[in-house]
Amino acid sequence: MARVLITAFEPMPGATAEASADSVRILAETWHGSAEIVHRDLEPAYKEAARRLRASVAKHLPDAVIVVATAPGADAVTIERLAVNLDDAATPDAHGAQPVDAPVVEGAAAALWSTLPGKDIVAALAERGLPARLSLNAGSGLANHVFYVMQRELAEWGVPSGLVQLPATPEMSAPGPALPAEVLAEALRTIVETVMGEHPEPEPEIDEEDESEATQPFLMPITAPIPGDTPAYGLPVAPEPEAAAEPLPELTPAWSPTSGEVPEVTREAAASSAPEAEPEPEPAHDDEEPAAPDEAPAYRHPTWDEIISGARTES
Repeated sequence: MARVLITAFEPMPGATAEASADSVRILAETWHGSAEIVHRDLEPAYKEAARRLRASVAKHLPDAVIVVATAPGADAVTIERLAVNLDDAATPDAHGAQPVDAPVVEGAAAALWSTLPGKDIVAALAERGLPARLSLNAGSGLANHVFYVMQRELAEWGVPSGLVQLPATPEMSAPGPALPAEVLAEALRTIVETVMGEHPEPEPEIDEEDESEATQPFLMPITAPIPGDTPAYGLPVAPEPEAAAEPLPELTPAWSPTSGEVPEVTREAAASSAPEAEPEPEPAHDDEEPAAPDEAPAYRHPTWDEIISGARTES
């Protein structure tokens, strides 16, 4: 697995925030690329920062090294092209050292080139809408000092290495432009991907025609209330449908003596309308044979006199 060493500077004494340290930390915590990210903080002091950088390179043997620093007042992510062999500090470092007109390494080359693909990085950042530019050199301060030491140490390694300077963050309360640390971390992510040749998968494009067809049912207006208990969503509650009334059975028209028709009386109807018959007494004569249990008595239609008088004689 490829390994990328990326360093940042700790805040100066008394400062509460540092753009390089905050953005590199976010990058290391959210990185999901194929390469391994090794994150190290450098003390903001000339000798100690150079010592920590050499130790980290010797320990991790990285495939790429990126030093990240903060340039208050900058309005874009800056890719430095030259490391100058000159220490000429405008302010003292964390240990109070302030070299003036002194070489970084006595008798060494006047300048060393960055080996990062600067123009490719700037193009990749611009494609993602992030401000970026190339710079000829990093000046003569602490960031340039570490940059020069790194390029001299890695001259024989042949690995990509260089210095990236970031704008300040709002938490630093520095004059001039400022960008959130999350945006700067995204810029660093793009830089690492470009240096390592990683190409993140583009987001799938949605066919507008398919999208319109898929969302059409959800765009149609609601013409009927939605059943269910939904007042919390601002929709009416539809009343439950009433149960359909059962159809009434068809009634047979009542018969009357003047209707001129004699109703057909079935055995079942007669049995249901007739009063319960008293049990018949046992036969008085032993020689009479009892009627078969399955045999029902013959039914006789009533006469007109019985119908009119309401009395009926059994026969």
